[in-house]
Amino acid sequence: MKFTIIAVSVPALRQILAFKETYQKKYPEDDLEIVCFYIAGQEQRYVLNPEKIVEALATADVAVVDTMGATEEFQEIAARGLVACKGERIVIGNALREYIRLGSFSMGAMGAMGKKKKSSGEGETVPETGTEEANPSGSALLKMHRMRRMALMMGNILPFGITRDMKNVFLLIDYWQQATRTDMESFMHLILRQYGGRKFLPKEKPCTMEYGIYLKDPFSLETWDNPSKFWKQKKYDRKRETIALLFYGHSYPNDFLPAVQAVAEKLGEKYNILPVAFSQNEDGDLKKLKAFLNQPGIPVSAVISLMPFRLGAGPMGGDADQAVGILKELNVPYLKPFCLTRVSGEEWQMADGVNPGEFLISILLPELDGGTLTFPVGVMGNRTHGEKGPLLPCMVPIPERIQALDGRLSGLLALQKKKNSEKHLAIVFYNYPPGESNVFGGAFLDTFASAAELLKGLKEAGYDTEERSGEELQELFVTGGHCNLPQWCEEAEAGITCEMEGQNYPIRGIVLGKIFLGLQPLRVPEEESSDLKKYHDRNQKPSGEYRAFYHWIRRKFQADAIIHFGTHGTLEFLPGKENGMTGDCWPDRLVGTVPHFYYYYIGNPSEAMIAKRRSLATLISYRAPELKKSDLYGDFQELKEMIGEYRESLQSAPERCEDLLENIGVQSEKCSLLKRNAGESCSEKDLDFLEEQLYEYENSLITDGLHKISQEEISGLLHGLNGRYVPVGTAGDVVKNPDILPSGRNLVQFDPRLIPTRTAWERGQKAARLSVEAYHKRTGSYPDTTAVILWGLETSRSQGETIGQIMYYLGIRLKTEKSSYDDRLEVIPSEELGRPRMDVIIHICGFFRDMYPNLIDNLNAMLRQILLFGESPQQSYFTANTEKMAEKLQKEHPEIDEQTILDLASCRIFGPKEGEYGTRLTSLVRKGSWKEAAEIGSSFAEDLSYGYSFRKHGTQAKEVLCERYGQVDFISQVRNNVEYELTDLDHYYEFYGGLARAVENQKGQKPVMLVADTTGEAVKVQDLAQALNRGISTRLLNPKWIEGMMRHDYHGVQQVARRFENVIGFAASTDAVASETFSRMTRCYAGDENLRHQMQKSNKWAYMKMMERLMEANNRGYYKATEEELSQIREAYLEAEGEAEE
Repeated sequence: MKFTIIAVSVPALRQILAFKETYQKKYPEDDLEIVCFYIAGQEQRYVLNPEKIVEALATADVAVVDTMGATEEFQEIAARGLVACKGERIVIGNALREYIRLGSFSMGAMGAMGKKKKSSGEGETVPETGTEEANPSGSALLKMHRMRRMALMMGNILPFGITRDMKNVFLLIDYWQQATRTDMESFMHLILRQYGGRKFLPKEKPCTMEYGIYLKDPFSLETWDNPSKFWKQKKYDRKRETIALLFYGHSYPNDFLPAVQAVAEKLGEKYNILPVAFSQNEDGDLKKLKAFLNQPGIPVSAVISLMPFRLGAGPMGGDADQAVGILKELNVPYLKPFCLTRVSGEEWQMADGVNPGEFLISILLPELDGGTLTFPVGVMGNRTHGEKGPLLPCMVPIPERIQALDGRLSGLLALQKKKNSEKHLAIVFYNYPPGESNVFGGAFLDTFASAAELLKGLKEAGYDTEERSGEELQELFVTGGHCNLPQWCEEAEAGITCEMEGQNYPIRGIVLGKIFLGLQPLRVPEEESSDLKKYHDRNQKPSGEYRAFYHWIRRKFQADAIIHFGTHGTLEFLPGKENGMTGDCWPDRLVGTVPHFYYYYIGNPSEAMIAKRRSLATLISYRAPELKKSDLYGDFQELKEMIGEYRESLQSAPERCEDLLENIGVQSEKCSLLKRNAGESCSEKDLDFLEEQLYEYENSLITDGLHKISQEEISGLLHGLNGRYVPVGTAGDVVKNPDILPSGRNLVQFDPRLIPTRTAWERGQKAARLSVEAYHKRTGSYPDTTAVILWGLETSRSQGETIGQIMYYLGIRLKTEKSSYDDRLEVIPSEELGRPRMDVIIHICGFFRDMYPNLIDNLNAMLRQILLFGESPQQSYFTANTEKMAEKLQKEHPEIDEQTILDLASCRIFGPKEGEYGTRLTSLVRKGSWKEAAEIGSSFAEDLSYGYSFRKHGTQAKEVLCERYGQVDFISQVRNNVEYELTDLDHYYEFYGGLARAVENQKGQKPVMLVADTTGEAVKVQDLAQALNRGISTRLLNPKWIEGMMRHDYHGVQQVARRFENVIGFAASTDAVASETFSRMTRCYAGDENLRHQMQKSNKWAYMKMMERLMEANNRGYYKATEEELSQIREAYLEAEGEAEE
């Protein structure tokens, strides 16, 4: 009799192998063969050689398959083997359960009967949409509970035939998941006695598993169902705080007990431990958990969970909202350290971050419950079972991380106990790029005014501090010389210093009572700050001044909490892992065990999650400024009136129409809306276009100045500073998803398992169709290849519109709207698609890589499936280009094996190397340090030339990428929210502009450059120049937008200067900014005397940079300035320079 066992469960496999040894010694004459495969983290090995698994299952008398968390590709291989298996089939877990067959019972046949009943109008109707977690009544979890209860009951009443076999299926699953020696012996005895004819074996014993939620001593393994009995035996100490420790009571798929014991032992030195075990969730478990955590007279001060997934829901569903409600009501920190189950300690030391599967279940999903401190406290070690047994890992604790957990917990509990008047708070602000113009920077934030409001709020809450106005803070940090690398102001004498490693460093900041306001130092030494490569090198450790700054905060100032204020600083971009931080990671080393809070913009999910995970921060959200209608002004209002006059004159004075058309043409050029040949009049088509543009400009939404911290945000921060649970709020687009408000909550990202949503997929499809039509209209041909930018920011805010575009180009559709741990996409067959399958280059940023590893895997799986279709070159441009690339690589690199060549040739996702996030482009533009425009493209291509393919992530693939660039016909970028126009954010020119120049470098001509605007109800696709002009005209040159910015004085000019830099970035990378645009910028900001003097007074340093940008545009040939314009620019610069020198 042959058993083939394919499993991820280490305890079960270990006990099976022990049973095998004992059985062979006891019954040497019995021909019992047991073949085991341990697959956790090893799936790729078998994906590349699937026949070994298929054959082992096909030839088994009993197949046991346990593939929880395995890849979709491996599940398909296991399914093939199960189909071929003629014997008994036991499947553990939700995946592949339709293949269960034992005796006369078949899960597949039972499922088919259920479907038949439903089709005839019988049975319960299960909704087809929505997540299982949000719909507990229809979840797989509850259905399995009902089925299990029914099977056990019927099996006891009718212990023969199909009811007996159905009961045995669930008994075997219970044995497997408990996996003690007794349970696994019973597992084997049941099968061998009842289905293998070994009647001489002893009868199986009852499963030792406890069901539901109960209390369990992790050392003695004694259990209690009543907290009173537990505390009576464990001697509750009223002088100690009580910590609830949540963990699995069973050992499936891994035995976490060594890590649980290590955590319990460490925390037990100074706290009461309430050990809550979970096994096989039962109805009413969450009510029971609530009762455990809310025992009268025994307050719980913090909850620590070592379990993956959400607290109230796992892969088979549940009720996450009910669990979050319990945490809110309890109102104490919810800490989520975890155990790594797919890598060894040595592998973890070498890894850049947690693998995609464990990232999802151990970091991202727990964050949705409000979990913080997501770092590993356990990892797999290795040991063999017997001399010939397979290598089976076992869990080992990580002592340094458990120590860190203890320290962080102590800090949070101190915040609960200390009076506010006794707490020391360190508030950190930013100054990058260094100098007087960028002090207290922050996205959409009037940081000086907000800091003043925060000081006021802290004082009212009882903190020992003094109030300061925004103007006083500005005077101190800017003109007072407390900024980084002051150029114009004399550097202030250091009032605070810190001696470290034999050197005395200045600490830039002030202490107001027990509140420190400090300026984050440069991350590289001052003498190296102009070296762009070193400044953005993730392997470059922070400067001595940087380290001294945080050392002083921790050791000298003895901060009870650190608050990083505004989006964003550089702490979270220092060397270390991408997530799952260790004590060697620089963010962890600098913050130490001090509780950390980060005041962060609600609309930037991608960078927010990096800050959250890499600096272990509780994020307190702030919202963007209010929005208002753009309206028309100046030349645009005149143009609208001219067109109206022309329309009237068609009836009343037709003789005037020719002159009016000529004037309209001149005025439209002045507004950069229309280009005409000399002597050419406007046509009716032109007038329609102009009216459409003017309507769009007039009704565009623009930001009204900057945000100042609100009372609800201060309250959220104070709540966290009291050591309490901060409720979560999803980061994203306030206009499209107003339910993400209020601000002041702990930011989390949108659930990546739901991306793309149905709406995002449909809008992405529309954008892609319009892009193809726009390309065809311009060129008369159908595109072969396109290139898109896939950001973490856009994906989070739009919930997957660019993914929807990619799916259209490749011919992929959404299979299900439900949240899923498996693949949600499917390839459309070519005969159904009805058009050629396009090729697409996908450029990702590091934020997308870190936030959405599941989407990278899903897209790669789809690309692989397309190749397996074997379509002709006419049916699939992707397949044709892949085959050409493979031939080229085989010819030029005969040393590379065939599988690697295919993997490289089919790679379509390219981004920064692992550990990096973007490119050097913004620094090149900021410094103005490029000579030829081609340098921008080559720098972009070099920085984003790392392939993220089916087999490997972060592999250098520049040769493949550049070859792909040569095929690109058009590029596109989604603009999906009204808060940002293209010129409001440097990342737009960094990625879109860099891609445009890189393609031009390789192809020898510019690609068609399109922008998909999905901000409104109707999706639009526009030419890049058209989109840029709208952004510049409705904001940068709009008196209403300028008036809003200038209400914020210093920060208002700071923000305008950044837009000037962004315009230069687009001009350098795309040549899509007209000279007339720079002329309009000159007239507005240098020619308007009142505005010029107001800006010089508010922030003369930023104003000088604006004038420098205009001079640079002229010097580089983007701007053909007149002598009068150059004179205005020089005069404005010299005025500001004179004031700065004073």
